[in-house]
Amino acid sequence: MGWRRWKIILYKREKGIRCRDNSQKEYSSKGEVQYRELLATKHGRSTNNEILEENSNLVKISCFIYPTYSKEVEEELRKAGFDYAYSFGQKNLGSLKVLGKGKTGIVVLVEPYKVLKIRRTDAPKETLEIEAKLQIKAGEEVAPRVYDYGKNFILMEYIHGRNLMKNERRETIIDLLERARILEEKLIEHKELSRPWKNVIVSYNRTYIIDYDSATIKEKPRNVTKLLSNYLNRRDLGVKYSKSEITFDQLLSQLF
Repeated sequence: MGWRRWKIILYKREKGIRCRDNSQKEYSSKGEVQYRELLATKHGRSTNNEILEENSNLVKISCFIYPTYSKEVEEELRKAGFDYAYSFGQKNLGSLKVLGKGKTGIVVLVEPYKVLKIRRTDAPKETLEIEAKLQIKAGEEVAPRVYDYGKNFILMEYIHGRNLMKNERRETIIDLLERARILEEKLIEHKELSRPWKNVIVSYNRTYIIDYDSATIKEKPRNVTKLLSNYLNRRDLGVKYSKSEITFDQLLSQLF
């Protein structure tokens, strides 16, 4: 899409979305047009229309602080340069749309190829910094790239794809097992791969393991074993692999 076409779309959305925080301060779309112009100039021809649909809207970043408003969170986000985010995604947050909504954070689109995870104000963890560091340690060969992080946010690569399904192609399963093994080589246990549906994204024939809020460093991680025992219903192979009775290559040959 050309940059002129992109600017026209942005101006057509000038009305925007309104929201309220818990202090009952109303936020509107005033000033968003200038911000959209900046985005259009910055991204120009590289903007992907599949990512930013024409019905998405830019909204004040404070609207995504959930479930209760926090001045501390807003100040950190603004200091890091986040004034607006898009109402975009399949999940609902009141009248807004978001990409993800979990027990730890809300995931929103802030740029065409970047998403922001904002710590929930009722999150069981007081910081997202440990999660960000583990995701960085996992590396881009396994997880979305992390660009920046703080106590209340993680800025990362937006992966345009779908969640893992129960019946996947052979190539997708092998790819996922290989990336789970890479995590083990880095001594990272994900802890959420027993039910991996929401923690794995399939995009362009490769998999990404996401959400490291429960992950830990462990001497002998069991990521591959958990996928085998639960997702693939091959506990027999999981036990053999965990006991080093078979190699990874032998595992794959017996699995298929």
